[in-house]
Amino acid sequence: MVTMASDGTKQRGGTPAAEHIRGEEGGIMLGPAGPPESRHSDAQLDDQVASDFAVVSPRVYLTGWRLHVLTFGLCLSLFLSALETTIVSTSLISITNALGGFEQRDWVVTAYLITYTGFLIIYAKFSDVLGRKLLLLVAIAFFTVFSIVCGSVSDMTQLIVFRSLQGVGASGIYALVTVIQPEMVPPEKWGNFVAVVSLVFILSSALGPILGGAINDRSSWRWVFLLNAPAGAVATALIAFVMPAHFPDLSNPTVRISFRSKISRASLSRLDVIGAALLLFSSALIVFAFEEAGSRYRWDSPAILSTIIIGGALFVGFIVWEKFAGSSRSPSEPIFPLRLMKGRLFSSLIVVAFCTGPPFMTVLINLPQRFQAVDGESPLQAGIRLLPLLLASPVATAVSGQLAGRFKVPPFYLLVFGSSMHLLGLGLASSIPFTSGSAMYGYEVIMGFGFGMGLVSLLVFTPLVVNRNDMAVAMGSLTQIRVLGGTIGLAISSTVLNNHLSSNLPKLLSPEDIQHISDSAQFINTLPDVTRDAVRQIFADGFNAQLRVMMYFSVVVWVFSLTLWERKMRNAANIEGY
Repeated sequence: MVTMASDGTKQRGGTPAAEHIRGEEGGIMLGPAGPPESRHSDAQLDDQVASDFAVVSPRVYLTGWRLHVLTFGLCLSLFLSALETTIVSTSLISITNALGGFEQRDWVVTAYLITYTGFLIIYAKFSDVLGRKLLLLVAIAFFTVFSIVCGSVSDMTQLIVFRSLQGVGASGIYALVTVIQPEMVPPEKWGNFVAVVSLVFILSSALGPILGGAINDRSSWRWVFLLNAPAGAVATALIAFVMPAHFPDLSNPTVRISFRSKISRASLSRLDVIGAALLLFSSALIVFAFEEAGSRYRWDSPAILSTIIIGGALFVGFIVWEKFAGSSRSPSEPIFPLRLMKGRLFSSLIVVAFCTGPPFMTVLINLPQRFQAVDGESPLQAGIRLLPLLLASPVATAVSGQLAGRFKVPPFYLLVFGSSMHLLGLGLASSIPFTSGSAMYGYEVIMGFGFGMGLVSLLVFTPLVVNRNDMAVAMGSLTQIRVLGGTIGLAISSTVLNNHLSSNLPKLLSPEDIQHISDSAQFINTLPDVTRDAVRQIFADGFNAQLRVMMYFSVVVWVFSLTLWERKMRNAANIEGY
């Protein structure tokens, strides 16, 4: 970032005031101000001081085939990571049939979400110290190895444990791809590149139920996990051989340090281990509470209340610790600098990210369930009926990328338009009285376009409001808060539906029939015609209630999107310091 010294000399990134010397290749070198004699007398400066006066040349980016190959490797990794969040949902019955432990089936999803949510900021911040490439390869290795293990287990307890470890790797992939994407290309190309990566995330999340249903119809549930092995190996090879070890500082030779230097005592002392532990445990407890409340436990049960209280207390402890870690007394770097929250724009982005998660994940996960319970579709058919949403979101990401990148449209307008679209889509979808019909296809297009445009705009906006040194933790925190919001939103939606069903289904069905429906929505198709239609109507009303609750989150997104307004709108054309 360019600032002005007291004498009017420009400084970049905190570098001391320096005179500009034009190099032989046309680059700009920064040398210490003063006459040549004084510069010769400084020849004995130690390495740390010398690094303060390093050569500063125009930032170098990957180009050509290396950029394309690395992009493919990152997108492949992200595809696998996001796919695992939803692909298991249509495989739970097959898994419990094979391994037993039906009462533990929800933990197959919950264990993954707990670690997936808890490590996002940790990976992002630690990559500032240990390097992007190192942590990304570690994350992919974790994900691939434990995917193989998950596909080889023999009981439910083993699957739950190894799913949590698989989530650790998936969290790192998601966090680091999000951090790396704006570092790969110049600011004027951010829109297009972020659109590609967002497209991969949306497609993989939405294709999960379809692929899961297809695998269960045609093969063993174990391939839900084992398919990650060859794809993970390919992604690892591409990133290991193409991504420079000193990425993203390709133009600065002083950062070309060895692996041994990255894990030295000095480097490790910079890691905020206590802050990471507090954030991890608080996130895990909060996710657990919202995942289990309303399903296995009542909201007012001691298990849920104590978990929320302890998780909240640990989060308060995290905030207090981060304030200390940001002071001069602490040798470590805070995992989340609290100064970021002092800015109006970034604070608004945090709220927007959190409230975008619930409606996005609710629509993505619950619409296929609606198609099965209300319309009588199979899991595969339900996934196919989600295609309008799947196709609209990629179109929105492509359009948003072109508008933000090529046409330099400020992301403020894209974010407001996107939030308006998914608010409208949710309202329309919640008004369908019974079976979905053809109208739902149009409503899916509206919602999908809104979600796609909103997610891309959020990622494009972030580098415009934070310094480059803070970009990793800023992107990581926005990603984590959005995933956390999505997890909480799913729990709220589940509670709304469960409460509605528990109040109305006992009037029509026996406890045994209700249990059969809980095991598989396909059981509804076997009921007598009159009873079947009444049960489907109850489910339709419950799913509509879910969407109406999600509209409140969309209203908050819309309102806080408006707070990002400025007289001089920011875009990729006028950004400084990148």
